[in-house]
This record gives sequence, structure tokens and C-alpha cells, in this order.
Amino acid sequence: MKAVSIVISLVLLGLAQRINALPIFEIPNDLDRYGKQCPLKSQTNLACPTLCVTNHNLCPQELAPVCPTGQQFCGDGTCQTTCEGIDNMCSCGDATLPTNYVPCAAGQLVNITYFDPRNAENQTQQACAAAVNVTQSGTYPVYDQPSVWVTCPAVVPFFTWREPMWIGIWTYVALQAFILVAWHLYKTTREYPFQRELAAAAALSSVSSASASSLENVNEKAAIGDGKEKASINEKANINDVTVADGKISTKGNKTTSDTSSEAASLRDSERLRFRGFKNDYFGLFTLGSVVITTILFIVFLACIVSDNYGQLAGGVELFVFLNGDLSSQIYCVVWHVSGTWFAVLLITQQRLRNYFRIESYAHNSPHIQVERKQESLIFLDDGSKWLAKFREAESTFIQRFGWDITVTTIPVKKTTNNVRYFEYQCMRYVYNAQKSRFEPYEFDLGSTHRQLQGWANGVSSEEAYQRLELLGPNLIRVEVPSIPRAIIQEFASLLYLYQMMCMWVWYYFKYYQMGLVQTCIILLSAFIRVFLRLRGEYHIRDMAEQKTIVRVYRDGEWLANISSGDIIPGDIFEVEELSHVPCDAVILSGDVVVNESSLTGEAMPIRKFAIPCDDNSYDMMGSGKINTLFAGTTVAQVNLPEVGANNTKPSCVFALALRTGISTEKGSLIHKILFPSPVSFIFNEHLKVAIGILLIWGLVAFALSIYLMGRGNITSWYYGIFVMSQIFSPLLPAAFTINQSVCAARLRGKKILCIDLPRINLSGKVRIFCFDKTGTLTREGLEFYGAVGKSDNGETATSDRIEDPTLMESTFAMGIATCHAVTKMKDQFIGNPVDIESFNAMKWELLPATDPNHLDSLRPVASNPNEIIEPVHVIRRFEFVHARASQSVAVHDPRTNHVHVFLKGSFERIKTLSAKASVPADYDQTAAMRAKEGCYVLAMSHRDLGVLGQDVTMDDIKTMSRDDLEKDCSFIGFVLFRNMLKHDTADAIAELKGGDTRVVMITGDTALTGVYIARQSGMISEYQRVILGDLVAGNMVWHDVDSGEYVDVDQVLAEDPRENHEKQVELALTGRAFEWLCAQGLMRQYLLHTRVFARMTPGDKVQCVQLHMEKGVTAMCGDGGNDCGALRAAHVGLALSEAEASIVSPFSTGNRSIMQCVELLRQGRSALATSFANYKFLIFYGECMAFWELLMFYFTVIGPQPIWISIDGFTTTTMTFAITQALPAAKLGPSRPTAKPLGIETLASCLGVVFINFWFIVASVIWLFQQDWFICNEFDSSSIDASRWWLLGDNYESEIIALVVMAQFFHNGALVNFGSVFRRSWWRNYTLVFIWCCFFVHVSYLVLADPNPYSCIFRINCGTASVLESLGYPEPWWYIDSYNAPLGHNVLPHYFRWQLWGFILANMAATVIWERVVVLGFARSWAIKRSQAHPNKNRVIFKL
Repeated sequence: MKAVSIVISLVLLGLAQRINALPIFEIPNDLDRYGKQCPLKSQTNLACPTLCVTNHNLCPQELAPVCPTGQQFCGDGTCQTTCEGIDNMCSCGDATLPTNYVPCAAGQLVNITYFDPRNAENQTQQACAAAVNVTQSGTYPVYDQPSVWVTCPAVVPFFTWREPMWIGIWTYVALQAFILVAWHLYKTTREYPFQRELAAAAALSSVSSASASSLENVNEKAAIGDGKEKASINEKANINDVTVADGKISTKGNKTTSDTSSEAASLRDSERLRFRGFKNDYFGLFTLGSVVITTILFIVFLACIVSDNYGQLAGGVELFVFLNGDLSSQIYCVVWHVSGTWFAVLLITQQRLRNYFRIESYAHNSPHIQVERKQESLIFLDDGSKWLAKFREAESTFIQRFGWDITVTTIPVKKTTNNVRYFEYQCMRYVYNAQKSRFEPYEFDLGSTHRQLQGWANGVSSEEAYQRLELLGPNLIRVEVPSIPRAIIQEFASLLYLYQMMCMWVWYYFKYYQMGLVQTCIILLSAFIRVFLRLRGEYHIRDMAEQKTIVRVYRDGEWLANISSGDIIPGDIFEVEELSHVPCDAVILSGDVVVNESSLTGEAMPIRKFAIPCDDNSYDMMGSGKINTLFAGTTVAQVNLPEVGANNTKPSCVFALALRTGISTEKGSLIHKILFPSPVSFIFNEHLKVAIGILLIWGLVAFALSIYLMGRGNITSWYYGIFVMSQIFSPLLPAAFTINQSVCAARLRGKKILCIDLPRINLSGKVRIFCFDKTGTLTREGLEFYGAVGKSDNGETATSDRIEDPTLMESTFAMGIATCHAVTKMKDQFIGNPVDIESFNAMKWELLPATDPNHLDSLRPVASNPNEIIEPVHVIRRFEFVHARASQSVAVHDPRTNHVHVFLKGSFERIKTLSAKASVPADYDQTAAMRAKEGCYVLAMSHRDLGVLGQDVTMDDIKTMSRDDLEKDCSFIGFVLFRNMLKHDTADAIAELKGGDTRVVMITGDTALTGVYIARQSGMISEYQRVILGDLVAGNMVWHDVDSGEYVDVDQVLAEDPRENHEKQVELALTGRAFEWLCAQGLMRQYLLHTRVFARMTPGDKVQCVQLHMEKGVTAMCGDGGNDCGALRAAHVGLALSEAEASIVSPFSTGNRSIMQCVELLRQGRSALATSFANYKFLIFYGECMAFWELLMFYFTVIGPQPIWISIDGFTTTTMTFAITQALPAAKLGPSRPTAKPLGIETLASCLGVVFINFWFIVASVIWLFQQDWFICNEFDSSSIDASRWWLLGDNYESEIIALVVMAQFFHNGALVNFGSVFRRSWWRNYTLVFIWCCFFVHVSYLVLADPNPYSCIFRINCGTASVLESLGYPEPWWYIDSYNAPLGHNVLPHYFRWQLWGFILANMAATVIWERVVVLGFARSWAIKRSQAHPNKNRVIFKL
């Protein structure tokens, strides 16, 4: 773009040499088109010089010094009431001139028939003398005649630079410089001992091992002096460069679980932190205060000069008149540059500035800690282009050179009551460890086994709780939402706003305050929208995070009421109450609880949680212990109270042990990821940086051209150059993006999709892969019970009969189905796993309250005879379902036989491995596979009879058994079947996604065959496609055909299909075991894009699978919560189907659980991205049209009338920018995605083509104008015009013609960028834009075609001085018209030429429409698509849809 712009500028200058009357090369109004001399024009009402005479008697009669009664004739030639303070103007204040001359009457006006502007002074004087019959006279400053014509020279303001004001300024500048230099020397001297010791410690540590222990040993040997000095060196070597393992924030009791969990805390990954200590210093505080005062004074100084230029300073008298000299402009220019540099330095160094004015010292005894963290941004959609890689490499080098890749936060250090120093960084409390001489998160060990955790049942003492509270911090996830003033300051503290502000200062100074105000209002509006959206999001997060309640806590051997949840610490025992929020992550020690986790995980169904047993099994919070764990922020729906304990010391209540508090909780982890996300950069932003750089370079070129064309280097031309630069890179560009994102977010909200991360909206427009959970996402929420399949009489095979009636099932099998679950009842509603609820309802058993403390549940079987009452059975031990084991089990006491039965239920693969081999039928796998192919969700069940209670086994034996002991030696008894039904719109949504060039993938925890069945039903897999299933059997990877069961070589099958990879008619399905094995062998990427169904996936597997797909393209994940949380957070775009108002696990959430919401998200995302580019292109067109318009006007030293500038900048640009955002998304997903590259081929072709066409139409309009006989010899002559008075330079044909053409280009460019109905509705469906376009079209057409009228005269188009219009034959204007600043006195175009000009403007519009709609979006796009299909980009992977 830069090269093209430079070439165009040079062509313009070269072309100028062949035009007859351009100012630089020829004299205006010299010769006509035929080479004849142009006739001179008449000039009216020319002001004459003042005639000074030695005696008033010599004054001509016309200039006699006669005044009305009551007035005196004064020394300036005018009549006044009093002449006090009025000097004799005849000597012009020059003491060397004669003093005996007095003025005649001033104010003489003359008309000259043939006025020559090149001889204006002599010709005017001669005409004035002839008008009053003065034949002999002299001319100032030669007083050799009795009569002298005097025109006093303008007094050019000047400074000696020794005036009191400037002495004050020089003194202040010198004082500020002295203070800064003195502070730097003082700071260096004070820090020298510390820096010397730090260097010594660093030199010693470089020799030692990198391990922390070796570093400490070396520091101990290197320590000198007393123990305090030794600790200082140790501390500095450790604290100032320390790696903090984020996962360690959690208490030791859970450290083993948090490190391995996919749900780990937000600080799970290690990050490099550097801690530096700083101490306050009075001199530094004084120096900082001087910097603040200087910053304020710069703003005041700029405001004073601007105010003075408007005559509003010192009582309305301008100190140094801008219109009479360049001094004020020069002063303003210098102050502008110096202040801009000062502001830029402050902004660039703002993070480190405060600590620069402090003294650096050891962190362990400093009141302030500076935390430094290195960040590297992740680029979404990196296309691997070499030029962009080189740019990013150069950018990275530049940023690293200045340390801008380091985020700096300064935090005050506080002390506990025991004088332990600590500070809080990113919601985490770092406590000073004197033994390690470093700050680190405090840790506390509660134990890792059930028995150890139950050992805390007596709680802690109040004293111990207070000590832990001080070290761990309150149980609050503090979300610091800035105040509105602070948020506004933070928003404006960027270089972008500095650029905008400095541009506006120039506009205000240069008498363009009207548009300065408009632009300022737009910039402020955009900034306030950003502040509003930010604060609204942070307030929303704070509301979700900071939930503070009142709880009952067991301390000091008694229950304490009215304890704030913020005071809970790990080790506290608290009561779990119904309808309350869980205050922290905790393990249940007594009773059981039903909780709603939708706000945390998105899981719609309440979940039942149970107390941990008192055994020696390990507690795994995110594994098997998840069913015993309450998570902070979840809601307690129901509690089932335990019986009073044997010791009778605690009331009968459900209580839990607090494990993790504050930011350490699972909720804290999610909040932390939202508050402190890893920096990401969309490829759009990377290209935009380059585009801005190119625009700025072109702006510098235009700046240089402006200085040459508009005054050849004088100070006025500098202002015009700044104007051009400020409009080439429009200050509205960031505002347009902000407004577009907010409009799209509002549309999504209207579709019940809530977004908490606005930049992800544009990213959703580039999604190429959409991953789906199956159950509850693709399929309906619940499963339908489909019956049971038992074993044959001989036990060698499974029966082919499916039994749905529970009364016809084998009694033990029926008991197992009815009791092996964790279903509970809350207010007549069953709570638990939807599968368990469905099977329990199907069995028609009755759930009864337990009457014995040893019973967990009691269940009564269905009776065949209504009058028969059957004694209930009792569940006495239960192990909940966990994903890691894929099974659950219960021990059931049947009082009718007094036998204890163990039932084991889970996935058929898992139950097969846990069941006795002899009990497994030979056709076990075939039967399960057949049922799965039918779309069944297949579970298996095994059984074990422990014998008679009290004889073969005791209640204590059962209660103390480990899970493995309870579940061993079970025998297979049958399959339990459920049907999984698609949602009604799943198939349509999948079809639209595939039609929208989006690959769809299933990642489910269900069986592979069920997944394949659902994939076929939904349309993910076509009916004619072959499906190969991969599984890991006995440690070997096995592939077989799903339909035939034939074992195959998958590589051979894929190779035998001759089609391209994206066209092969073979789909793969993988089990979780196979996926893990392929990942371990490094083979998964080879089969990734051939695999459609990933089955039996654990939450960790889902995350890894999503991350692998993210390597191939922008990936979205849709799930309903629960085990999808990790994958939703990991994906580029996550959409949680959550009933909660907002799910914090993903950037998007919706309460409408339809898959069509995924389609809607992509539609809106593509539309938003296309609209962002539309606004980007529109403002590029704006900047380029404005630049060429201004450069061409500068060439003629003309400027468009002020109302035209106001209409363009204040109305056209702003309204069109807003109207573009109103484009609606396309009704259906198109077969492609919008570009994300501002410097892509299509974008460049569109921009360069339109700019090129518009430029040549502007040039052609000027060339055409110079071919008109009525214009030649009526050109605007700027040789005697003050170019700084730009608002008076538009009363001419040159300005009028260029302005009319450009005005049409400005508003029509907004319509051009709205073309393209692939991602947005057709252009005519954007009714706002169409209406605004029509208004502007009528506006411009009326200005072009109408005769002089009040409306066009406002814009100084087709208008003129009233008397001149009358002389042209038009009616006398009844409206006021300022006299025209041109000899011709009007710029009314001939009637026939107006229609020609209107047609010319229509041709310009048509040419750009043809280029944009027909060439770029038509032929060029079709050619590009065909070419990309024939020669695909090597870096781009073509997906099988």
C-alpha cells in the first residue's frame, strides 16, 4: 500500500505539469485554453490606504475630517466619542518619521474594473488617488509630499525570550531537569551497596546447581557478615528470580490430587516470577510529584495556547495574534512535540514509573514488592506466512529489547499479628518463609487418606484458625473491580489514546474545534463503552466469585453460629445446610448431600454426594473422591441428616471438612483464568499491526507532501501535514471495532447466548472444527430404559431376549438394577444420575427413608399382588460411579434371606475385566456390540453373594471393606440397556455445520458403537461410509470393521481408497484406551482427521483431543458441563449448554440446550468478523480518500468549506460506521469463512482497487474542470492569500468540484463494504445503511444540481455573494450569505455542467461497485477458490467434512 501510494503521489505531481494553471508550475489566470491572455476582472469595495496630510485643509472633500455632533476626529482617521489612547497613525509608531502629518478620514472604498492581483498595491493606490482627485502624493515610508498614502505594516509579534513568562518557563524546565538528574544520581548512590551484594550473590549462584537446594547452599557459603546480612543475600538470590509452582497453592492435603487433575487450580502451570523489593524515599516522592505537576502543566500550557488563539485568554485579547504571524503556531508546534514525547515516555514506563522513584532493596524487608512476569502471546490461526513470521520476530526482538514482554505489578507488603510479612498477587497470598528466605504460597497438610481426613472431625481451635487465616488469607476470591474514575484512567493510559488526543489538540488549535468536538465525543463514547463492558463483565465475575454467607463452624469443641464464610480455613468443620452455597472445597464427613453444580460445571442435573468412609483408602479429590467432595460456589439442594453419633457430642447434622479456600478452590481456579488469562492474539490483530505500520509510513509521506505543497515548509504546512496523518489512520478505527463487538454481543444475548470474552466473538467466525459431547448435547437429556438381557440357562451365552417388565426379570438381576445407584428423593423429585433415575423408575420399586443408622437407603420391590406387602431391602455400603473406574457398586442386605448381595454396575468393557472369567458368556462382546449398534447405551452388571449377615460376614466387615475387596470375585449376570435418542434438531444442525465447511467430531464417554450409531443418525457419518473401530486389546492396537466385525489393517484400508484424504469414504472411531496408546506412540496426529468418533474418553482425554484438533485449525467445543469442563476451557471457542445464567467454564454459555445454538454462534461470529473487516476497509477508504483530497487541495492551496468537513467527519463517517455494524448475519452458514487477514489478497485487492478508482476520478474531475472555458481565467489565485485561514479558502470552483466528488465517494464507500451475502444478509437488508445512504445521496445530488438556495449556501456550493447572484440573473437571496473570498464572487456551476458532474459522480459509484461486487467478490473470488482447490496452500489442511 505504501509503494502504491507513493507512486500515485508522484503521478499526480507529474500530471500537474501538463495542466494549464496549477499554482506550482504556472501563473493562475494567465492564459486561456487557446493561449490568449486572460482578461483582468473587476474588483469591488477595495479598501484604500489612509491619506495623511500636513494640514487638514489639504484633505479632499470626500475625505474631510468631519464628525457628527458629540464625536471627535481621532488620530486613526475615525470618529469616536473620545480619542483617549488613540495615537496618530500617520507615523505608524515609528519615532524616526515626521510627526507633523495628520490623517484624513479613513474607510475609503474603490472599485477597479481591471484588477491585477500581482500589482494590487500600486493599482489600488492609484485608483484611490484618482477617486478623490489627488494628483501629487507620496507613499509610506517616504514623506516627501504634503500628501502621503499610508498603510502601516502589520506588527509581527515576537519574543525576546527574556520576558517574565519565559523566564519562569526556563526556570521551571531547568529545575525539573535538575530534580530528575539529581534523583537519578541519588538513587544510584543509595542502591550501590545492594546492587553490589546482588551481583556477588548472582556470580556465586551461577557456579552452583540450578536446583533450589544447591542455590541455598551456595548462598550460605557466600554469605558475609551477620545472620541478617546472610539472609539478605540468600533472599535476594531466591526472591528476585523465583519459579513459583502454581499448583502448590493448594493445601498439602490435596497436593497430590491437584497436580494430576484436569480440573486443577488456575495456578497449576509453573510461571516464572521475579520479586523485587522497593522502599519509599521522601526525595523520590518529591520528584514524582514534580513529574505529575509537569504533566498537568503541559496540558494547561497547550490549553492556554489554544485558548489564546481563539482570543479567549487575558480577557479576550489575544496575546500574540495567530492570524498576523507564525509565532504562536511555532510555539504551539514545539510544545506539542515536547508534551507528546513527555506523555509517551510516561505511558511506556507507567508500570515501572512509581518504583523508579523508590529505592530498590531486599524484598524481605521492603514495604513494596514489584512482581515481574514474562508473557508470550499465543496466536490463533497462525497461517505460517514467512513475512509475518519475520515481522513477529522483529517485533519480539524489539519488545524484548525494551522489556515490554514483562508485566509488572507493584504490591504493598503487609504483616500478620506475628509480624510475618506477606503480599497478595493475583488473588494469591505469598508469605515470607524465613527458612527458605523467600516469599511463597503458604501450604498446610490435612492428610491424604480417608482416616486422616476423618481425624479432623473435632475441628480446630479459634486461635489456630486465626493463625491459618492470616497465613492463607480470607476465604474470598477477591475480584478487584476498579472504580469508574480509575477504570477510565486505565482505559486512556495507552499510546493509541495519546495519538488520538494529540491529533485532537491540533484540530482544536487550527480553528477546527467543531469537528474536534465531534471526534472527541466519538472517541470518548467508544472508550466509555469499553469501560462499561469491562466493568459490567468484572462486576458479573465478582458476583459469581465473591459469595459470602453465614455458616456454623465447629471450633473449640462447640458449634459457633454466625461465622462468616470468609473466615473459614482448611481444617474447619462446618455444617452443610439446605439451599445454601458451599463456601469452599470440602469433603463430606457426615451425611449425604444433593448439590446443583450447574454454575460451576454446567451440569444440569443435581448430583448426590456422600460422606467418606473411615478407612485407609487414599482420597482423590478429582477422581474417586469427587463423589465425596463439595465444590465452592455450588448450591446445596438437599441434605440427608445422619443419626446422632455414639459420643453424642455433635448435633445431628451434615458437616464437612474444609480443604481448599479462596483462590485455591476449583471455582477460584476458573475465576483466576478469567481474571488473568494467558495473552492471546488473533491473526487479525497481527496483520492489523502491520497495516497500521504501513498506514503510518504512508502518513509520513503524505505529511512531507503536505509541507511542500501547502507552503513549502512554513509552519502552517506542518498543521496541514498533521491533519493528513490523523485522517490516514483514523482515530475512529478502534472505536469501530469496539462498537461492532458490543453490537454482536447484544445480538447473541438476544439469542440467549451469553459472552464473557468479547474478542472470542470474531474468533468464532473462523471455527473449522466443532467438537461435541454426545449425551445431553447431541442427544436428549435423558436415556430411555430399554430393558435387560440376562444369561442363558447354562450360563454360556447371553440370551437374545430383551425383558422390559421388571416382574419378569430374574429376581437377583432385578434387585441389582433397582438398588445399584445413588438416587435420592428431594421434595417428591428424584435426584441423581439421569441413567440411574431412568432405570429405577423403570423397575417401579419404592425408595423409603432409612430407619437404621447402618442403612444408606431402603427400597421396596414391586409386588405382583397389590395387597401384598414385601419387606424392603437395605443398601448398607455404596461406592459411587467414578470416571476412572467406569463402575459403581453397592452392598445390599435382603432381610427375607438375610443374605448380603454385592452388585457391580458399569461399562460393559469394565465389568468384563472385573467379573470372574468363568461367568462371562462366550458371546459377551458380540452381544454388547450388537446392542450398541442398535443405538443402545449398554451397561453390564455382576453379582456376588457375601453370605448370611452375622454368620458369613459382619456389618463391621462390610463397612470397613475397601472398594477392591468388595467388588472382587463378582459374576456377570446380564446387560442393562438404554436407548439414546437424538434431539429433534441435531441432524439439521450437523448438516448446516458441514454445509458451512465445518468439520464435526464426537468426543464422548459412551461406548464406541453407540457413538457410531448416533454419529450416523445425526449425519456426522454418512450411511455409505465404512467405519473402522480402533481399540486396545491386551496391549495391542486392534482395528475392525464396525459392520462386518472383520479385523483389518487400518493403514491398508486408508491406502486402498484412491481418493484424497479429505474425500476418503472411511471413517475411524477410537476408544479411550486406543486414543491414549496412539498418543503415547506419537501416532494420533496421523489418524486425527480420519477419526470421527472418540469414545470412552475421560475428562483428561477430552482436553488432549481438543488440543490436538486446535493444532489443525480453530476449534470449538460444545458440552453440557460435568466432564466437559476441561475441554470447554481448552478450546479456542467453548459453548456450555448450561441452565445457569452464566457458566464460567467457557467464553460462551446458553440456557437453550439446542445444538442450533452452535450454528447461531458461528453465524454471528462470521458476521461479526466480516463486519469488522467492513469497518476496517471503510475507514481505510476514508483515510485514503481524505489524504488524496487534501493533497490535491493543498496543491491548489484551496480547502473545502468548513461545513463540508463537518458533514463528512461529523455525519458521514460516524453514521456510516454505525450503519455498517447493523448488517445482519446470513440466514445460513455459507460454504466458507470470512478472511481474518487485513493484508490478505482479497482485502488488498478490494482496498487498492477502490482507492485507485476513486483517486483517478478525483484527478479526472480536476483535469475535466481545466477543460471548461467558463473556468479558465477564473481560477483561484492563492498567491496573496494567508493559507492559515483555511476556512476562507473554499469559495472557488477547484474546491467545489473536488469536494462534491469526494463527498459522494465517502458515503458510497460505506455501501461498498456491505456487499457480500455469504456471511451477512444482502446489502439491501441492512435497512439502516440503505436509509443513510439514500439520505446522503439525496444530499449530494441536491448540492450538485440545485440552483443557489439556503441549503447549498450553507456548504458554500453553487452559491455566491448576494449581489453577484443577482447579477447572474438569480432572485435576490432572502437568506444571509457571507461575502465570498474570491474575485469572481461565486462558484455557481453552469446548469448543463451540473448534470454532467452528477453523471460523473454516478459513474464513479458504478465503477467502484463493478470492481467490488463483480470483480473482487465475483470473478476474482471464484478464480481464487478454484485456484486454491487446484493448488492448495501447503500450510492449510483440507478437512473431511
